[in-house]
Amino acid sequence: MVRFVTAASLMMASVLSACSGSRVVSDNVSTAYSPLEFSAAAGGRDLATEVYGNPFPIDQTSFDQTVTDLMQGKHFGPPTHFTTTPGESANRRYKVVMVFNPAENIANQQICSGGPIATDKQPGQPIRLQAAFCRGGTLTSTNGWAPAVASPQDSAFRSLITDTTFELFPLRDPNHSDSNCGMGFDC
Repeated sequence: MVRFVTAASLMMASVLSACSGSRVVSDNVSTAYSPLEFSAAAGGRDLATEVYGNPFPIDQTSFDQTVTDLMQGKHFGPPTHFTTTPGESANRRYKVVMVFNPAENIANQQICSGGPIATDKQPGQPIRLQAAFCRGGTLTSTNGWAPAVASPQDSAFRSLITDTTFELFPLRDPNHSDSNCGMGFDC
């Protein structure tokens, strides 16, 4: 039953994202990733979120807040507070990095390195997004895109952030022999 519900949810998300014009492709789930580790690291806590780039004519702080607001509740697992200004509850070993319109494709290990990441700031172009969940190195990463849109309130942009967040925190555990299992479900 769990497999059916998970498959149906993923299929519905795919259908809805196809309608919105955005596309997210999960390209890496490290064997170091565990849904249970994510739960322990971020459940009921702040999760540091670094945002690089800004495809809209708004200030960076407002854009960062918009991105983290769109991420709230859009993942499998316990409630987590995505924020660019983490408080005392944050586990400093973990972070999410969102890179909008990177100047070039970025290797996964570079995304998590904490170094500067060059972005293309030309307005009016399609939006490309590289994102990662990090603990030193990359635990999960994903790539996505959306057509050129005028504001972060556009449904294609909102879907891009929502779908990316779901992909960064998959329910499946790469260390389990059944790739549809995770979070302690009896599969």
